[in-house]
Amino acid sequence: MKSYNDKRETQMFYFLKIIIPLSNSETRLLLYKDNLHSCRKTNTSIEEDACLAELKSLIHEKTSISSEDMRVFYLSKELTNIEGNERELRLSDYNIPNEGNLVVVLRLQPGPYKTDLTRESWSVKDMDVVTPEKLEIIPLKKLLDPDVELSSEPDMITFEDDPDVQRARMPCGHAIGAESLTEYCRSVLSSGKLEFRCPHMNPKPCDELWEFSFIKACAALTTEEQREFETKLSINYLSNFIGMQQCSNCQSYCARINEKTVRTLCPICTMKSNSAVEFCWSCRRTWQTTKTTDCGNLNCPSEDPKKKILRECNEKDISGVKCPSIRACPKCGLMIEHTDGCKQMQCTCTQKFCFLCLQMANNQGSYVCGTNYNKCERAPAQVEIA
Repeated sequence: MKSYNDKRETQMFYFLKIIIPLSNSETRLLLYKDNLHSCRKTNTSIEEDACLAELKSLIHEKTSISSEDMRVFYLSKELTNIEGNERELRLSDYNIPNEGNLVVVLRLQPGPYKTDLTRESWSVKDMDVVTPEKLEIIPLKKLLDPDVELSSEPDMITFEDDPDVQRARMPCGHAIGAESLTEYCRSVLSSGKLEFRCPHMNPKPCDELWEFSFIKACAALTTEEQREFETKLSINYLSNFIGMQQCSNCQSYCARINEKTVRTLCPICTMKSNSAVEFCWSCRRTWQTTKTTDCGNLNCPSEDPKKKILRECNEKDISGVKCPSIRACPKCGLMIEHTDGCKQMQCTCTQKFCFLCLQMANNQGSYVCGTNYNKCERAPAQVEIA
């Protein structure tokens, strides 16, 4: 599959960075996870057991983006309000580490936009914009945390076997140095993948899945590297997510409130220009007409390009049945390519489903169409995503 105390004595707070891509730079809202009395007064604090509504309220205070117009992601997880209608989730439920990086996706209103754009709530507030030119990267020799288990085996990538050079023992037992692991993971992210798997090839591929929290420790990631990796993981996830696009102007990731809307309004560009900035969801070019279904741009595909991939992808044999090699998760819409193995699949959103018939597992997590290699009726190529 292709495709992050005693409350009376110490009040704990999150130090998070909220990433909103703006014209290839990054806007960051800093929230501390530290003792309340040692927080820098120039930044905003949020309790670790705060709910999503409180987090969105803080983002709104910094950016003026309405809480109804945003979705918040950490790695390949969306922070949502309700878990099975039982209780409201807290930030601590998502295992977000200290100095974690969250990504905000804009929920787009349909055009044409008729509301008064001069009202105060549309003004862009001062934000800490970090451009690549401002970042100073100084290569340092990495030292592993004492809690990381070390290995005397050679580095699986560089074959370094100097006993004085630290190498971590990964969950699968193979060894790798912090610098090698960092560069390997960077190459994985650059290829658009969503998972880190062991590359050891002798005598056969290991391919064991490595959790990001383990990589963070074994690669001794710096704050900037953590920011780079967490943000790239989220961006890779969103890039493979059905129903997600980037504004062609500011590059913000967007999702439509109404899935049938083609004429969409970018709130970030609208706030910055103080006038309605609309683009076509299908071709991502500026909306040219007064119509709601025809953008006026030549050769507009008039459909989500990801749906074309689902419709025209190659077929492959899975459990003895010819089937499209790429499917979208029937629950969340994430595109998944079948590389090997049986028909049973589990998405990063945790939903289990059959790659052949697309039936989702029942409430007990059991597949309803038989065991992993049993033949079942193949569902046609997907044209709509639930």
